[in-house]
Amino acid sequence: MRKSLPASTHRPLLIPLIAFACVSVCAGAGAKGAGAAGADSISSRAPDDVRSALRVEEGAIRLGSGDLREPTGLAIDVRGFVYVADAMAGKVFRYSPLGESLEFERPPDRAAFYPIDIAVQESFILVLDYSRNAILRFDLKGAFLDVLFSFAEFGRMHPVSLTAGAGGRIITTDLENDSVALWTPLLDLEIEIGEFGWSEGRFNEPRKAAFLPDSRIVVAESANRRIQLFSPAGSFERTLTAPDSAFASLRSVCADEMGRIFACDAEGGRIVVYSPEGAHLLDIDSFSTAAIAPAAAAAGWDDALYVADLKSRSILIYRLLPARDE
Repeated sequence: MRKSLPASTHRPLLIPLIAFACVSVCAGAGAKGAGAAGADSISSRAPDDVRSALRVEEGAIRLGSGDLREPTGLAIDVRGFVYVADAMAGKVFRYSPLGESLEFERPPDRAAFYPIDIAVQESFILVLDYSRNAILRFDLKGAFLDVLFSFAEFGRMHPVSLTAGAGGRIITTDLENDSVALWTPLLDLEIEIGEFGWSEGRFNEPRKAAFLPDSRIVVAESANRRIQLFSPAGSFERTLTAPDSAFASLRSVCADEMGRIFACDAEGGRIVVYSPEGAHLLDIDSFSTAAIAPAAAAAGWDDALYVADLKSRSILIYRLLPARDE
């Protein structure tokens, strides 16, 4: 169900890369684990999706080893800096393209700090603090500025994800209320999407939502084990499911500048990649031949995909390259 609200109306919701080596990917239905020796692999695809076809290579470095305990949120800025929210450690880190680490300042009060997600918005870093049920604002060097917005005035609303879009729009997802909310640049509630259920347009534990370049909305649901696409106005368009076995535990979703969709299946140990039209392109299921548990991903300015990996407790870097002629 889609609800559009006047901008002034508030109401509760119903709950760089240095050098690269080839990465193991599994492509096409049922090809789990293919390419362990490092060969590139491309799934079969429809002619309309040729422009989206890609191969994937591994970065020579990984970020955050030794710093991170449970990286749950990830964002990239145009300079190539990587921002990570670590919920378990209660910390936020910034990494340079060469791997230099900077820990953000903690909020000055003594309240618990549980940074569950993070976003870059112009010259600010927005952190979703689940303990405060609020968005905190930091500068690019990690200095705490203020509590930008509290969700307390919306009653039961308690978002678990935060994504910034073009023009200052923000999108959040709420597990408890099975809903997705879009916010104007002034943080007025613009659109509320969904309610609990299994049919089209309904949600069961929406973990993460993101904007596509054409302003469509993509939502990852953990309990319904699917991806749903919506129009910019919040109308249901289509459902994407796993190409072979069902998703095990969808944790996050993001899109790159071409509109390719990257779905993080943590317990399934893979990132499932789709074209903007929804065709399955490939799966990424390893880094340096080791299994992964992707909790979040962000597509960078430099044709790179950054992945928060729960297994290695680090940020993995993959490079997205055009597919070679077959």
